[in-house]
This record gives sequence, C-alpha cells and structure tokens, in this order.
Amino acid sequence: MTALTRTTRKRALLAHTKETLVHQSSPPAALTATKISSAAAPVPTSDPAYIRSSPWMTFQVPRSELDLSTTLKCGQSFRWQRSHRELSSGAFSQPLFSCILNHKLWCLEETEDGFRYRTYRSTPLSSAGSTPSQQAPEVTDQEIQEDKAFLHDYLQLHVPLTELYEKWSAKDLNFKAKAPLFPGVRILRQDPVENLVCFICSSNNNIGRISQMATKISKEYGSPITVPADDISDVPRTFYGFPTIEALAQDGVEDTLRTLGFGYRAKYIAQTAKKIQAMENGLEWLMSLRNMSYEDAHVALLTLQGVGPKVADCICLMSLDKHNTIPVDTHVWQIAVRDYKFRFEGKAPKTISPAIYKAVGKHFADIFGDYAGWGHSVLFAADLKTIEGRVKVEEGADVKTEDLSVKVKVKTEIKEEKTDFPQIKVEASGETFPRLERHSSTMSVNQELAGIHLEDTSNTASHENEPGQGARRRQPKRRRQ
Repeated sequence: MTALTRTTRKRALLAHTKETLVHQSSPPAALTATKISSAAAPVPTSDPAYIRSSPWMTFQVPRSELDLSTTLKCGQSFRWQRSHRELSSGAFSQPLFSCILNHKLWCLEETEDGFRYRTYRSTPLSSAGSTPSQQAPEVTDQEIQEDKAFLHDYLQLHVPLTELYEKWSAKDLNFKAKAPLFPGVRILRQDPVENLVCFICSSNNNIGRISQMATKISKEYGSPITVPADDISDVPRTFYGFPTIEALAQDGVEDTLRTLGFGYRAKYIAQTAKKIQAMENGLEWLMSLRNMSYEDAHVALLTLQGVGPKVADCICLMSLDKHNTIPVDTHVWQIAVRDYKFRFEGKAPKTISPAIYKAVGKHFADIFGDYAGWGHSVLFAADLKTIEGRVKVEEGADVKTEDLSVKVKVKTEIKEEKTDFPQIKVEASGETFPRLERHSSTMSVNQELAGIHLEDTSNTASHENEPGQGARRRQPKRRRQ
C-alpha cells in the first residue's frame, strides 16, 4: 500500500471525524467513540458513546494564589500534558494542560486573571437513551457545578496561599528571595491510587521518566476518551485515564510492565495492587488514611511493597491531606545544607540517614508550620526551575530580590554518594524492611540542558533492592586525545 503523506493522512483523519460526528444544531459536539468502562479489563469495549463537552468556564484566581504551569509540572503529578495551539496570527496560544481525572478529560488554560477550563465526558449511548443519529445530551447545570467543585478541591483553592507566602517570607529570608519568582505553587489533592503508583515509580528515577511510565501504564490499563477536532486540537486526540486497582491486580501485570521498561518497579506495583485488591474494602481502606493521623497513615503505607519513608511522605502530603509532611529527597537535602547551612551533630551531613531524614524534615517544619509541606515545595520547585532555566544563573551571579542578595553557586562536578539505610521495623505490622542503599548525585547545568539525566530526583527507599541496584554507576570512558 502506498504510504500517505502527512497532509493526506491529516485530511483523511479529519474526514473520518466529520463522518462520525453526530448531527446537531448547536454545541457541544458529540463523537462516536470508545466507551469508558469502570471494569478492570485493559482492553476497552467497542460500544459507542457520546463525547459531551462542557462550555469554557473561568476561575478568577490571581497568580499569587495559583501558578498553573509550575503547580502542574513541578514533580507532584505526572500525567498533565502540555500543548500549544497555533493561532490565526501565526503566534502560539497559552499552554493548554490536559489530563483525565475522575472519569473526565480536563483542559485548563491560563488567562490574565486566572484560568479557564472545560471538560469532556464519555456517555454510553445506552445510558443516554439515544442512538448515534440523535443529538447528544448536553452537559447539565448540575454537572457543571460538580466540575467546579471538583476542580476547587483538586487545586485546594481554599488554602490562602498569598497569606502563607507573606508569613513564610517574614520568617525566612531564603524563602523571601525565591518567592517572587515562584508565586502560586500549590499542592494538588490527588487520587491516592494514582499518587501511590506514580511514586512507587519514582524510585531511583527522574521526573521525565516517571511521566513516561505514567503515560505507558495509563495507555496499557486505563480507559480512553477520544475527543474530536475542536478549539483544543486541530485533529482528534485520545487521552487515557489512570488505571484502577482492579486493572493493576490482574495476572500478568508485572510481566507487561517489565516489557514497558518499569524494571523492578513492576513487581512492586503488581504486588501492591494485589494486596489492596485482596483486602475487604481495600480501596476504602486507602481512602480512609485521609482521616488518620500522619503517624498512623505513614505506618500503614509502609506495609505496601515499594513504599519507603520518602514515598510514604509524598503520598501523605499530596493525596492524604497531611499538609505539614516533608518528603526529603536529594534536592530537599541539598537545599537544607546549601541554603540553610544545615548541620547534624555539628557537621554538614554527606548522606541521608534515617536520623538526618527526620532532622531535615523537622528543620523545615519549624520554619513553615502547619503547611510546611507546601512551603518546602516552593523551595523544591525553585531548585528544579533554576536547573530548567526559568532563573538564569551564572557561576558567581547575584540574584537580588528587594533588599536581599543571595549568592548562587553552580556546581559543575558530578559526584556520587552512597547511603546505607538500616532496617526499619514497623511495629503495627511486625514487618521488617531490609537495609537499603541510596545514591545521590550532583550534575552541571550544561548537562541538564543537554538532556543528560544522571541525578536521582526522588531517592525513594524501597523494601527490596533489584539485583545490582546498589552498585555504583559505571562512568563513561574518556577518549584519548
């Protein structure tokens, strides 16, 4: 068969989309698409469904309360897709962020006074009481109000972030210097299942690769929503929701994930999903951790495969409402030592032992108080963005904010350090977790810009080591001149 050119393929795809659109006199558009199923089967059914889109709705939120770009892409959530539309003027639009949450596709776009959003729902024809030849039912006012409430909860817009920034800036000069460059960094209130699985993937990993894994596992086991070409895309696009515990507890999941490049994490994900699935009301148990104390929720999470202290803290902070939790990874530890001259027993620590992990967390908790996890996340985002290029930093350059001058030093060497973790016994379960080895590294700005990812951005502690996991990385051989 003769290969089609890119233009021909695009025209054919658009023509096919027009044929499948349901005839209607007014928006929202409807599309015959794959049915969204809550069942565990990874292969979706082919029953037709309407795609119902809501009108664009707006949230008026100052940037001091929400910076959408930083909040969605700073390493706490890994499935938000960023895209741009080419305008008739030839310029590109503001970034559009898209992700399936709560069985709906969400599209968010920043505006001058906040952001706007719309949703796409998949409604099976049988439940709609319609046939493909009839007009799709419109999104109801009640559904629109439910969307608004969900988004308000997901972004935790009830938390007075501007007030907290002012409080933290008055108490901490380092935060005061960075806050104007990174306003509106919020902690998302995520689904605990997605949060748990994604941070199991974070073990010895970086943000880019975790995002790739989240995309792969969603395509393999999640339910799709295909939206027509409209004002968010020139061509139809398919998005995938995050898989359920039932889907991940199936036989063969571990082998499939290994073929997708998950490595030893595949075993942890499969075993954790099976453990929760085997519980009586396992999903309700996971959700109930929101109502427990931090200490009890943390201990409960440590009984799951692939969940160590740092991963448990990430889940507590990002999906279980423990706002003062401080996950300590390489970045946070380096911030404490570099910017706060953190010392443990009179010395600058070179590795992260359990005692130092706890001490670093207490250090930031004493500064930021009840929302310590939020405050530390601003510093974390600033550290990442300095590498990514938002703040242009040159060796020895001064970054000045108001009356405060902060000397920024850029390390240019690569350095590896190995940390041994002693056994941690969880009293509630009686389980003992083996000793772990942890690597950390520092890399140059030039290497990061070149796309070389050697650093461990998560430093999560796992229950078991993959064979060879604790070995030192092999350094590339130097060429002879």
